[in-house]
Amino acid sequence: MKKLYWFLAGTILTVIFLLPIFSTEYLHRAVEFIKLYPVFAPIIIILLRFSTAVLAPLPGLPISFASIAVLPWWEAWVYNFIGMELGLVAAFFIARKFREPAVRHFAPLEKVHAWQEKISHRKQFWGFAGLRFGTIYVCDFVSYAAGLSRLSFSSFLIITLMIDIPLSLIFFFFGGIALRYGVYIFVGFILLSVLTMLGWKYFKGKKLE
Repeated sequence: MKKLYWFLAGTILTVIFLLPIFSTEYLHRAVEFIKLYPVFAPIIIILLRFSTAVLAPLPGLPISFASIAVLPWWEAWVYNFIGMELGLVAAFFIARKFREPAVRHFAPLEKVHAWQEKISHRKQFWGFAGLRFGTIYVCDFVSYAAGLSRLSFSSFLIITLMIDIPLSLIFFFFGGIALRYGVYIFVGFILLSVLTMLGWKYFKGKKLE
């Protein structure tokens, strides 16, 4: 039943935030709202990206796509990046301080433990780096796994920033370019991103079995 709730919540979130891309009227209203109340854009995006990082089964990509559609790509990147990184740090400390009884409310424990086993005691730094690189745009349980492991917070933060900054910059930069060439090119960018995410998720799931 919990999986169904997460699925429904993720579906609703996806539909709401993809509307500006597929509906010209909705996009126009969103842009006008941001022009009238510019302070709300960073607040909404940062809070939502924070939430999707802490509530790991919820997808963050729809928020990224919508923010690229209504803001300059660099501005969308800044707000998404701040929210995502704060959420990842929060997830790490939730796992580190409150352990499994708390983690089970935010992410499926079986997947968290599967990721945790991949962070070996001898090669924790590079083990987590490999996991972070492969999960930046899929449902991110790795921060909880890192919090449950013996990986230090300084190593966690260094690896997260080292990987997230360049990869997210590339994603938002090319997303902005795709949007400049028209909505159909941007939709193609979205489909390519989603298919890549699903393919990688399937591949990593097979490796964990």
